[in-house]
Amino acid sequence: MMDIRFNTLAEDDHSRIASLKTMTAASSFSILLIQPSAVLSATPPSTLTQARMLACTASMETHRWDVRLEALKKGDRRFLERLEWLSARYHARHGMSLNEMPPAQFHELVVALNERKPKLRLSLCVAIDREMAVDFTIPAEGGSIVQIQWRVRGPLPDVGFFKAFSRAGVWNHLMLDGAEASSEACRTVASQPNIIHSWEISHPGGRQCHSNASYGQVDPLPGRPLWQTMNDPVDRFLLVDRLTKDHMLRLRVDDDGERLFTVGATLRYHFLPPDRLPDGYLEAICAMVAAGGTVAATHVRFNLQRAYLIGYVQEKGVIVGNSSLKNPRPEYIEAVQRQTGLNLTGFVERGYTSVRPEYRGLGIGTRLLEGLTQRAGDRKIFSVIAEDNAATKIIALRNRTRKVATYFSEKAGKPVGIWMPDWMIDTDERRIPK
Repeated sequence: MMDIRFNTLAEDDHSRIASLKTMTAASSFSILLIQPSAVLSATPPSTLTQARMLACTASMETHRWDVRLEALKKGDRRFLERLEWLSARYHARHGMSLNEMPPAQFHELVVALNERKPKLRLSLCVAIDREMAVDFTIPAEGGSIVQIQWRVRGPLPDVGFFKAFSRAGVWNHLMLDGAEASSEACRTVASQPNIIHSWEISHPGGRQCHSNASYGQVDPLPGRPLWQTMNDPVDRFLLVDRLTKDHMLRLRVDDDGERLFTVGATLRYHFLPPDRLPDGYLEAICAMVAAGGTVAATHVRFNLQRAYLIGYVQEKGVIVGNSSLKNPRPEYIEAVQRQTGLNLTGFVERGYTSVRPEYRGLGIGTRLLEGLTQRAGDRKIFSVIAEDNAATKIIALRNRTRKVATYFSEKAGKPVGIWMPDWMIDTDERRIPK
């Protein structure tokens, strides 16, 4: 028989959650049942005040279950039945775990949730290590899990592990402690805001929530992410559920500390030759290319100054993405023709594409390619993709481009392919060996 106890928290007394965690036995499961206040408006929030009202709670009650988590096994669904009973008994739509689940028990819970799919929306705390990422069951898309707070125990797992949870609609919040909060780990996390959505570093004096704003030496974005301003885990949980993960991820608090804006809502595309760029823009685009880290920065400025056309995207006065059509050097044209028979004379190369992490997934790269292609005149366009770069090749295929030749790049030290838009490929180019 489960021993159920509860304590009622004041509406804004989220600070007590930390002390509740310390009192929770490792062998028991404690859950905070949350009854949110009524949503005042279906319109997305445009101010910080409105966002805070969305996260208001009518009541919060903690329930401690003096039952070992090992009791959750395949075929035993009493755990979920109890969750559903409590949800109905206290009119709660949200439940937040206060103690960390070991990987094995979390795995069993995910399997059970995928089968039963209770109505209660869940935020879980999970201890994670590198071994956990092997053969792990992912929550069903549109399932009960809204947020997972991952506490890293040991080296950071591969980002692909978190990506699978993000695709299922889960908000990934990472908690790094001590040695796990290395500079390398922080750089990895900061470069993946669409996968690891929020993160913090715990230290003896408390916790510090970090923004994923780092991207080389480029100009900072205005404001700060909404999740960083409203960094209480309950607030974040409720907002993600009410706004959806993707909407929450794009919301930022403007520099005035009150207005909200959505990343990508007011993009402005520009296409200019390098000699018509406003003062300082060439330097900003060079910094964007360097921050992308996919090409050597030694000749970027030299090549961009001689480019055929440069495309860039701005929001709130900050460059957030760019691409260009470069004029290939005669030596390069000769080397490619010698290896493949393909004559690139009169062609332009699309390259130096970079999009800030916060703006990825918005179709910016595709729109830049379309804009550059429309303005290429009678010139044909090609791009160079390394043969081992599977992700970029998938994107290229989606953008209706095809590989027309392959050669060995001495500079890269590996085989690379030459890709062109479908409608620009003539019969002779199609016959070139791949």
